[in-house]
Amino acid sequence: MANFLSFIPLIQAAESGYQHYPNDSGNYNTQKELVGTNHGISAKFYERYIGYPPSEQDMRNITKQEALNIFKQYFWDKLLADQINSQAVAETFVDMAINAGDRRAVKIMQRVLNDYFNKNLQIDGIMGTKTLGAINSVNEAQLFELYNKARENYYRSLSSFADWGRSWLRRIRILKNKFSNFFFDTQTQKVKKTNTGLVLFGIGLTIYFLTKKSNNE
Repeated sequence: MANFLSFIPLIQAAESGYQHYPNDSGNYNTQKELVGTNHGISAKFYERYIGYPPSEQDMRNITKQEALNIFKQYFWDKLLADQINSQAVAETFVDMAINAGDRRAVKIMQRVLNDYFNKNLQIDGIMGTKTLGAINSVNEAQLFELYNKARENYYRSLSSFADWGRSWLRRIRILKNKFSNFFFDTQTQKVKKTNTGLVLFGIGLTIYFLTKKSNNE
């Protein structure tokens, strides 16, 4: 099963400290005040979290630990990530939720499962037992690759891709780099097991025919 602790280094690398770029809509509270984003927590999300429009100082005061607590409760737990068998799939799934919203992340996952794995999920953006079961029933390496491709396609469809595309694609690249060796090692082990089986089978056949020949003599 996936675990949040393994996810922490990646999300901290993807979500740096405070920034308040005027062309980032996530940096404005509902009063249309430019107050910024800190440790990946946008002004609009933090406003829902604290119950009032945050000031710039409120945003600057968000600590890394508070951000991690928010990521755990409102993204990791909400997407049932502890119950996902694959750490790789769980991380790219939750990373997308943090970056683009949990409902968007779930809808993309549901579409991928329907389109490529013949699942019959309702595209409702709700993470429930059916979507969880579908995730855990398919090949993790294939789902990881297809979901990341769907993420990229979604990002490229946005009008703001020219401004933020490099940053968004970097998140995917970090994930792929993190898990590439894992998937490679897994495939290598499968090949090794297959080759070992063939060798043992060949030895068995050789012994069988030598024994048969000896008996015939």
